Amino acid sequence: MVLKGVAAVLCVLALSSTLATAQTKVDPLPEKPPSQIAPAIAAVLQPSGTKAIVGDAALDIWWAQAIALSAEGSGWSGVESGTLIGAMRVGGAYKEIRGKVVAPGVYTLRYGLQPQNGDHLGISTFREFLVISPAAVDTDPKVLGFDGVVALSKQVIGTSHPAGMSIDPPEDAPGALLSTYKNDSGHAGIVFEVPRSLNGRAAGTVKFGLIVSGTIVH
Repeated sequence: MVLKGVAAVLCVLALSSTLATAQTKVDPLPEKPPSQIAPAIAAVLQPSGTKAIVGDAALDIWWAQAIALSAEGSGWSGVESGTLIGAMRVGGAYKEIRGKVVAPGVYTLRYGLQPQNGDHLGISTFREFLVISPAAVDTDPKVLGFDGVVALSKQVIGTSHPAGMSIDPPEDAPGALLSTYKNDSGHAGIVFEVPRSLNGRAAGTVKFGLIVSGTIVH
């Protein structure tokens, strides 16, 4: 009986982690960041972005000119929680990684590292996330720290958890830039690459996958 119960739980988790993903189309976006973004944040973003059509939703993303590192390292190592990574404009019906609705509007994207505790088991294979926060209240590009960015992000979906997008895989994503793929859970992702900097100097790039369609329910 115990084994059957465990099997049932695993089945539910498997079903919830392999929900059907929407068709994804990606194109360069030769457009400046929107006026709803605070000038101080817009000043550190790239002048053009990427448009992703995910089912009925449109995601316009502008990355930072460089991801600021606090220490040397590869990939996302050396990136502090709450570091500004980019901004995003959402149009249409979009759901973040937990399946919560993100209303149409303009948001910032900051780095968040999933805590290693029992409350977060099974959310993602990797701990790296982009945390979604309202651009109207996130107006300073300084590093916010984990608690700071979570406090802002909770306003997006009205829960005790932040709104997020899974970085999967965090390094060496498969395929060419702006190509689409599916991870082992069947979630749809896009391949991106963003420059990094350390003490104001170029420090290479990080090529990663960003999950834009699919949910994992814990």
